[in-house]
Amino acid sequence: MNLKGYFISGTDTGVGKTVVTACLLALYRKQGVDTGIMKPVETGVDPECSSEANSDAKFLLAVSGNADTLEEICLTRLRPAAAPLQAARMTDQTLDINSILENFRKLKTRHDQMLVEGVGGLMVPLKPGYFIIDLIRDMGLPLIIVSRLALGTLNHTLLTLKVAKDAGVEIAGVILNRSDNCPLNEVEQGQADLIEELSGIPVIGECPFIDPVSVECFDNKLAGEIELWKL
Repeated sequence: MNLKGYFISGTDTGVGKTVVTACLLALYRKQGVDTGIMKPVETGVDPECSSEANSDAKFLLAVSGNADTLEEICLTRLRPAAAPLQAARMTDQTLDINSILENFRKLKTRHDQMLVEGVGGLMVPLKPGYFIIDLIRDMGLPLIIVSRLALGTLNHTLLTLKVAKDAGVEIAGVILNRSDNCPLNEVEQGQADLIEELSGIPVIGECPFIDPVSVECFDNKLAGEIELWKL
């Protein structure tokens, strides 16, 4: 167990970062580890909608059961479904990186460890010249990369890992996310070993397909499956 926590990023948008983060929350809750959650920036949401289905930040806060406020775990929530820099410009706003980092430091003092879910991939821009990879470095958390368990994942995963290595970020490993319950074909079965061979980075585990996704799914039974991950 890493008592600092992890920053969870991905090879792309929609690869399953939120599901993987929720799985980790369930695991640590089962193990009795007080784990804080943060989604520093969120786009493509209606700030006035109260539904957890509308917001990854609200969903993760509900899974965690923590008393932290939504404003603390997600400082900026923008309506346009775009990269944060573009969404901020479309709504005449500016992301305050210093305030994000200050919130992170405050949350870190309340909990034994932190899980921070990023936005899209490592090169998603937050401000001109400042990307998700820079936020990871400033937070000082080991990185978990979530990747699709599908054709094409080798290229996407190896590119992402190269960016992280070049930035000097500590990489905890890769989690491959299932997109359905179908048996893995021969190509998919060999992807984990190839990622490890070609990158030198461990594949932590495989995230099971969860459908429908709800707060109630992330219980001790699921956490028991996640305990097999090599964290």
